[in-house]
Amino acid sequence: MAISQDLPGDFSGQLNALIERSTTTCFLNKVQWEHLAKECGDEIYAEALYRLSRLELTPAEARDTVQAILQHQDGLCQALGRTVSLVTAMCDYFMQVNPMLREPVLVEVNLLRQREENAYKDELTGLFNRRSFNQEIPREMERFRRFGHPFTLLMLDLDHFKDFNDTYGHSAGDQALRDIAQILGETARLLDSVVRYGGEEFAVILPQTTREEAVGVAERIRQAVQRHSINFAGQQLPAITVSIGLACFPNDALDMASLVQRADQALYQAKVTRNCVRPFSDHQRTHTRYTLSDPLPLRLSNKTDEIFAVARDISFGGLLCDSDKPVARTSAIDLVLTDSVLGIRLPVKAQVNRVQAIGDGSYQLGLSFQLPDEDDQKTLLALIEGRTQPVGYCFRAENRPGACS
Repeated sequence: MAISQDLPGDFSGQLNALIERSTTTCFLNKVQWEHLAKECGDEIYAEALYRLSRLELTPAEARDTVQAILQHQDGLCQALGRTVSLVTAMCDYFMQVNPMLREPVLVEVNLLRQREENAYKDELTGLFNRRSFNQEIPREMERFRRFGHPFTLLMLDLDHFKDFNDTYGHSAGDQALRDIAQILGETARLLDSVVRYGGEEFAVILPQTTREEAVGVAERIRQAVQRHSINFAGQQLPAITVSIGLACFPNDALDMASLVQRADQALYQAKVTRNCVRPFSDHQRTHTRYTLSDPLPLRLSNKTDEIFAVARDISFGGLLCDSDKPVARTSAIDLVLTDSVLGIRLPVKAQVNRVQAIGDGSYQLGLSFQLPDEDDQKTLLALIEGRTQPVGYCFRAENRPGACS
């Protein structure tokens, strides 16, 4: 596993140096580790621990574990009166102090990397496989939470591939899959992840890519596939076309299952026409709304009045709230999204899109806003995740008719 590309270069280099020297005389003390974590986030502990032991822990768990190992290493050095390497201290810690490894095996690192690489590659196409996909999506989600970089998932399916196989044979179909994989690899950027998702379906993870940028990438892929003729057994076979659906994190979903589901829904819409690109859309609003488990108190301010309201659901483009006063449509509103428990305070400038009387002298207000700033998007994501009810790994999304975005 490579060090995450989003780590600052100096600290990524320090971590690489740490791994290289870990079997000999590496001494990065607790203060130096904390300095790395301050710059790179606690994921630095998880990355290092995985590199050294192949244990997968949460960043918080990895931080506590690494600090415990450093303390154990210091104790061993004092007791033995000699230098004890980090790997030696780690092995002793995991075997004697905190038994997390039952039967560790010594293996040459290059051999280990080769075997791991094979485990994450598709044998036919050489692309990453589903196992790699299931690890990379959560990593991109974590990068957004830390750095505010959105990403987009493309789901691609070859059109009429069964007919192609029936007409030209499965060996020709295999060649077509290899050709498509090559096109995807040549079209993708170095930081993109291209995956054979299964059968004739592929996926492309586009880090730091907005919806508009992703549509452009998907269209280039579609055109490149359409122009390509498949050469098999000395024959020029007809070109295959591809349908592409895409969904964006966090605008379309806040968890992996929902993101894949929405990219699949977009792909289903693309398959109706075939040989086209379709972004996810729920046809009700621009952004998916999330129901808040606890109502969020709000204070709405305009030029003439201050109104108290309670938000019931929220998205990256707006919110729905209840108020005891009506507000004129198209009014400009200032509000602050606040959660003292989560330590969140996010000032927002919004516009009133909808006003509806709901009885008992109350009104339902639909407010829309835009958050172009990445730090504001990170803050809103933390608020939504902290105030939504998870179902398994999925956050509950409610598509209620009439809600604004």
